[in-house]
Amino acid sequence: MQAVAITALPLLIPMGYWLGLVITIVWGVGGCLAWSKRRKKSGLKPITWRGDGLLLALLLGVGVVEVMVGVWHASLRQALPLAGAAWLGALALVMIRTAALKPWGWWAGLALAGIGAGGWAAWQKLGVGLTRATGHPPLHSIFFGNFALLSSLLCLAGLGWAWHQQTTRFYWIMLLLGGAAGGALASVFSGTRGGWLILPLVLCLFYYGYTHRWRARWRWLGMCSVLVVMLVVYVTPQTGVAKRMDKAVSEVHRYIEGTGFGSVGARLEMYRGAMWLIRDQPFIGYGHRGYDPAMQGLKKKGILNPDLGNYWHAHNDLLDAWVRRGLPGLLMVLGLYLVPLWRFLPGLRSENPKQRSFSMAGVLLAISFVSFGLSYSFFAYPAGIAVYASWLILLWVQVPGEQRQHSPHV
Repeated sequence: MQAVAITALPLLIPMGYWLGLVITIVWGVGGCLAWSKRRKKSGLKPITWRGDGLLLALLLGVGVVEVMVGVWHASLRQALPLAGAAWLGALALVMIRTAALKPWGWWAGLALAGIGAGGWAAWQKLGVGLTRATGHPPLHSIFFGNFALLSSLLCLAGLGWAWHQQTTRFYWIMLLLGGAAGGALASVFSGTRGGWLILPLVLCLFYYGYTHRWRARWRWLGMCSVLVVMLVVYVTPQTGVAKRMDKAVSEVHRYIEGTGFGSVGARLEMYRGAMWLIRDQPFIGYGHRGYDPAMQGLKKKGILNPDLGNYWHAHNDLLDAWVRRGLPGLLMVLGLYLVPLWRFLPGLRSENPKQRSFSMAGVLLAISFVSFGLSYSFFAYPAGIAVYASWLILLWVQVPGEQRQHSPHV
């Protein structure tokens, strides 16, 4: 129940990222009370610094930094929802240890999210005729498309686990393939471009974690099949992928030549402005309320193009954290990227298919947010922090702190 709620609800219902965390916490509290009545141990596992304690400290630290920045720059109202998302994630981590989660709940929730998002996006694009499919507010097209793409990639990571389900292998493979196809379709119909940058790295990860075990002919067939699918998606006019990519290249050329800029050029100009502001105040930042006035000041001084629109964040997670939250904010974002990689990377070569699949999903989660954060500030929104934290804790508790490279198959 907890895993399905956390994975499926953010993409399928309004404010689902909050509801998933709340259900997890309430479910954990209920488990504690039930066990107490039966006079048994609560089941809460000890928090160790190298294990759960590291993630717990990181999530609590993210909230503390947000509050400190909010108090220092008189922007506590903007900081509290972000801190609340991180702290709810920390509480959910503690509560989720009250019960042993079943792996199938995580994979079923992801498949449901992908299939549901694909159907919703297809209805918007083909039925209603929207230019870009979008999610329930506040998950606009960029959020919706990238989260759908992430659910698709995570479903593919689950195929390694599904293959070892002896009696239900076929059903799980079909379900996860359906989730992967639905999530990819939703991403295409949303018109997102930044998330697609991760696809070459994803191919390398799957080769390292999975396909290197295959026979050569199957390995090459699989890789070629993926490339053919990507090519078909690109050249099919109805998907709009080729049009969006060509537009991005054109906008970069226009920005370099100084003849104007579209969304890509605007991002490049914002990056330049953010780095200028970081140079002036690298340690304390400008706060949530001070960023926009500071950017407007750069335009008045002629440092930035006066035609640049008003954007309330830097459209890059690392730059946005640094310019608004100072050096502590930058370190917190780096921690959100690097700590999961430290946890999950060793498991990519595990002999245990369950651990390998969950480790692959953990690495994909971290590097996907790195890729998404190159062109948009996901951690500037409570939704970005809530989804990342909730999906991360589910994967975290499924992978042991010390990977056993030669553990037996499940």
